[in-house]
Amino acid sequence: MSEFSLSDLSNPSVSDVRFRPLEAGEFDLFHRYGPLPASGVGARHLPFDELGYRPGWVWVALRGDEVVARAAFWGPPGSEHPFSLDWFDPGSGPDRTEVGAALLRAAYAALVTPGYATPSGARPDYHLFLPADWRERPDAFADASDRIAAAEKAGLRQSVERLNLHWLPEYGLPPRSARLTFAPVDDDEVAVNLLARVAEGSLDDWDRRNLAESGARATAEKTVSEVADMPGGRGRWRLARDASGELVGIVMATRNSRNATIGYLGVDPAHRGHGYADDLVAEALHNFVAEGEPEVKDNTDVGNAPMAASFARIGYRITGRRLILA
Repeated sequence: MSEFSLSDLSNPSVSDVRFRPLEAGEFDLFHRYGPLPASGVGARHLPFDELGYRPGWVWVALRGDEVVARAAFWGPPGSEHPFSLDWFDPGSGPDRTEVGAALLRAAYAALVTPGYATPSGARPDYHLFLPADWRERPDAFADASDRIAAAEKAGLRQSVERLNLHWLPEYGLPPRSARLTFAPVDDDEVAVNLLARVAEGSLDDWDRRNLAESGARATAEKTVSEVADMPGGRGRWRLARDASGELVGIVMATRNSRNATIGYLGVDPAHRGHGYADDLVAEALHNFVAEGEPEVKDNTDVGNAPMAASFARIGYRITGRRLILA
């Protein structure tokens, strides 16, 4: 069993705290910490046991026998490394920032090995789930601030904030487009060329970071590869053309491990400003409903205002926010 103490972390303010991962059969220790904050910060839609956490990727900070902080890292089935940190409670004591940061440093040091590699980058990013109004509520703001401060002290930095969105058939199915025609994506080269154009000038944080690091073509190829690898496959992907036959955009509807989702959509820069994103989303929803999907969950960056507005027009509802630190 790996265990870290003060001598490992050079932090005199937490000299009586030990940090270690949990082995199989020890997850009850994680729950000894107590419940999530009443503010809703960190709340998940599924209970801990249904989120797929693995032994060795779940960590606790112990002061004697008391669990004073905890962290759980997640990765999809079959992944060698965790993709993200998505459960983190730094505690409530006066030294909670120091204890939480020390726990994260210990966990990252153990989990980010020389062979580490995931789509999120050089280490797991931290996904902090938040109520939609977390900035307006003092209790939620305080709980979020504790987690952000500890993560930043551990070396993570705020990257992007996203809206979590939910659509149900009972919200009303939008009309199908009368100005675009849709066809399956049978040629990867067509999709990659379109997505390379879409990446230029994109407001999506993931696109912009990959564009800066790798260029438009590599960003497009990565998009195709990653969405194709999702459990829903690529059978629902559609190319959209206008009445003249010009290629307007693409919607890559799929499923993740739990629900239907739009893996990616984009409008060619030459055709932006006409509200075509609404048509793309509507087409995906019609296909999902035809297949009996009970719900659709999506997200978009707060900074991508046009896409957020499109989801709102279609009828999606905001269920919360997610702050990502990398």
